[in-house]
Amino acid sequence: MMVLSALRPDAGLFEFLAHRARSASVRRLAIDAAVGAGAFVAALRWSSVAPLVIASVATLLFSYGAWGMLDRVQSNFASRLGPRSAGLIEALCALCAILGVLAVAGVLLTVWALALGTWIS
Repeated sequence: MMVLSALRPDAGLFEFLAHRARSASVRRLAIDAAVGAGAFVAALRWSSVAPLVIASVATLLFSYGAWGMLDRVQSNFASRLGPRSAGLIEALCALCAILGVLAVAGVLLTVWALALGTWIS
């Protein structure tokens, strides 16, 4: 059984998200990833102004759930995984983290673009 310590009071955003993902159940992380993937597909099919914001938030949710599940696999099966498999899981974790950071940037940029609207013409 895995024992999680309390989060430091001066923890940053990345530490908070990692702690939250590590304390969440696998079912919750799988639901996050599935809802994110479904919302992303729905946002791409929707023809409106808001699909970029929705797709970015959905990508963020998917990457959070996928990173949490991959981190759980890495921590639970670290001794059983071979060096190639461990490297692959680590690379996928890094890819999910990069995708999440890009999704945050996408959310911020699309909200900013929608807020500006036609001010600059």
